[in-house]
Amino acid sequence: EIIGLDINPLMVRGGNITAVDARVLIAPAQIPSPMHLIISSYPWHYESRDTTVDGHDFFIRPIRPSDADLLIDHFYSLSKRSVYMRFFSPLKQLSKSMLIKFTQVDYDREIALVAVFGEGRNKKIVGVCRIIDYPEGTHAEFAMAISDEWQGKGIGASLLKQCLKAAQNKGIKQVMGLVLPENTQMQKLGKKLGFVAHRVVGGTEYELTIEFNNMNME
Repeated sequence: EIIGLDINPLMVRGGNITAVDARVLIAPAQIPSPMHLIISSYPWHYESRDTTVDGHDFFIRPIRPSDADLLIDHFYSLSKRSVYMRFFSPLKQLSKSMLIKFTQVDYDREIALVAVFGEGRNKKIVGVCRIIDYPEGTHAEFAMAISDEWQGKGIGASLLKQCLKAAQNKGIKQVMGLVLPENTQMQKLGKKLGFVAHRVVGGTEYELTIEFNNMNME
């Protein structure tokens, strides 16, 4: 961190300011960056690359506020069934408030990663996975959606693994998620990674729960 800054001499001439010489003193920070910030900056260290089971490269990164239009396109790439599996309701569109909530993330309290294909105008989001911390700080809840065209190709597994690793590094001890009984793909993936499934008391959903000492990252 910067502990001292000395600009000398500083000359003003004809309305122009010129720094002739400057000295900057730095020293190791007592608190690792970005933990000293009130609001965490974009977590570049969550970025990675992976390949689908059929050989397509994709980019994993945290979601950004500028992803709103891409997220809308991703939503419309989901079938009615996939929308219901994710939101537990026949949602027709993402409201403005939902877009704000989903893209303007507090990185201290939520991990939201997207799988991206392409560059520039050809860029598209094909998967979203998020883990939201509970207030007590050691438990969290996950949710995920993959474009129908790209389901069953390893993208969901890669996204969820990355989110779980990030949550573990933050000190989260347990992650859970609610899954509808007909969502057999998510149940199989959860079992593969080490989640334990329990039927919700008084409901039809399954609660998938993982303790990090039981996680299988292979």
